[in-house]
Amino acid sequence: MTVRRKDPRLDAAKLLVQIIDKHQRSTDVLNEALNRYPDGSPDAALLHELTMGVLRRRTALIHVISPLLKSPFSKTAPIIQQILLIMAYSFLYLTKIPPHAIVHSAVQGARKMGGEPAARFVNAIGRALERQSATKNLLESATPAMQASIPKWMQTLARATDPRPWDDANYEALGRPFPLVLRPHKKQTELLEALIKQGLTATPTKYAIAGIKVDNPAALRLFVPQMAVPQDEASQLVVQALAPQNGERIADLCSGVGIKTSQILSLAPKAELLAVDIDKQKLDKAIELSKTAGLGGFDTLAMDATRLPEHLDGSFDAVLLDAPCTGLGTLGRRPEVRHLRKEQDVKQAAKLQVKLLQRALLLLKPGGRLIYAVCSFALEESDGVVDTVLTSNNCFTRQPIESPLADKNGAIRTFPWRDYQMDGFVIIKITRSC
Repeated sequence: MTVRRKDPRLDAAKLLVQIIDKHQRSTDVLNEALNRYPDGSPDAALLHELTMGVLRRRTALIHVISPLLKSPFSKTAPIIQQILLIMAYSFLYLTKIPPHAIVHSAVQGARKMGGEPAARFVNAIGRALERQSATKNLLESATPAMQASIPKWMQTLARATDPRPWDDANYEALGRPFPLVLRPHKKQTELLEALIKQGLTATPTKYAIAGIKVDNPAALRLFVPQMAVPQDEASQLVVQALAPQNGERIADLCSGVGIKTSQILSLAPKAELLAVDIDKQKLDKAIELSKTAGLGGFDTLAMDATRLPEHLDGSFDAVLLDAPCTGLGTLGRRPEVRHLRKEQDVKQAAKLQVKLLQRALLLLKPGGRLIYAVCSFALEESDGVVDTVLTSNNCFTRQPIESPLADKNGAIRTFPWRDYQMDGFVIIKITRSC
């Protein structure tokens, strides 16, 4: 039987349709696709590079292609759009691949997906790109912001939150791949040794006490979920700021699939933990993750966290509210955020966040603490939400978090364009006094 060779270029185009047109998470669909490729193979690396690279550079690539089209780029069939973008990306960033090979593979993919008319169309655009790339820089008229695919409204929000002077290096940083970070279920040293035995480059994270940076996504298949979970370094700082202790009663609101729930249990295995999420299927996954990791059990409650029953009020030592948000801080790791989020999403998210925080604070005992976190650099979703809620209640006050990443107000604030390459998080601590 003949085994069909994988086609990473066409597979990447199909993944991009799922991400851009069907709004599926890039990390989810890419990891699923990589499972069909041999670990560490050149084709797997190419699939990863093309998918994430096109997402990071999409705006600039459309800028390059559009002048060659007779009708708007958006009018082209979605799969052909992605084939064109992959072809343009290859010309611009994969310079070791011969131009004729770039065009040939794009034409073959177009023929499979759209027949001969699509193949002729892609061939014409490919030849035009080949001629132009031989005579000039195709990106010479693209601004640094355009090359990083950062829309103007997002630029404005980013500049408003970062106290450092803004320059083009920030855009360049957002165009680079982010490292894979794992958090081991048990000992960091054991996972480090296992990664190195597999020939992978692995280093401990600087700020997260248990994190490990890895240079190869193959680590996901080899060690997740048996020994570790993928969790960005900034995300790990959220539970570190909570500082859970054995014997405490803790609520993890909007817990999702339990990444931070399992982190709480790894730090405080004898805590009395309640995980709350509106989606029961996610809570089931959280329970499964805890079992796989060999951690203890916890209680779950499947319901809207803005409507928690009153009998829970005043009964928790610590509450974690990692609130649903726009995810703007993840645009380094999930580059599709640059294209799928809209400016109005920030206001919508903030409305829900205010309701969640108002309800969450009532769960605290006097003397209890709450950590409010969002993976967004929009001030309206972080400080704006906290200020709105605390203005009307004197029993709750912000408290500084001890961290080298804390700002002048004591909140941990990370930026995806800084050289430490972490997601953008804001982490704020609030305590109850009465």
